Amino acid sequence: MATTSINPRITAGSGIASAAEIRAAFAENREELMWLAEFLSDDLLTASACVTDARDLMENNKEEEICSECLQAWTREAIVRSVLDLKRTRIAALSSTYELEDVVCRQPQPMSSSTVDLVVRESDIVCMRLDSLCRFAVVLCGFEQRSADQAARFLGVSKHAVEAAYSRALEILEVIYCQTVLESYGLAVA
Repeated sequence: MATTSINPRITAGSGIASAAEIRAAFAENREELMWLAEFLSDDLLTASACVTDARDLMENNKEEEICSECLQAWTREAIVRSVLDLKRTRIAALSSTYELEDVVCRQPQPMSSSTVDLVVRESDIVCMRLDSLCRFAVVLCGFEQRSADQAARFLGVSKHAVEAAYSRALEILEVIYCQTVLESYGLAVA
């Protein structure tokens, strides 16, 4: 997972990506994009449909010009938006639960590369333990380094819900990390 910001700006002199370049970007990054879609949706079939949907939307989008240099970030953005379209109702429902949690309101920090590696390596376990809102918070705040405000606007929930979900995700990731360390030393976790 790259940590560049989603929704990059077009820079002066940037070439505009053609439909063929968009298809090529999806083909070249298929594994990463499928992982992202499956992580967010927690379903392989849904993930595959979201990747196809995202590619088609980007190819047919005549309103926004996508610079060739920003193509990889835009492909991730399109995947996140496609999965969000399917998960929006669930995320809204979960956000009301997170609204009730007491959290020390602090700006979420980007994840370290070792934590990102843990999420990718243990994604099956992480998906089982994190709900949809937590997984989106991990991607938006942890991987893509968005602020809680930006992630909240993107998801259509409150900043507090994003902060609480991200905090919960970090706590669960810490437990998963400890379990993997214990298992690597041959100590079974009961």
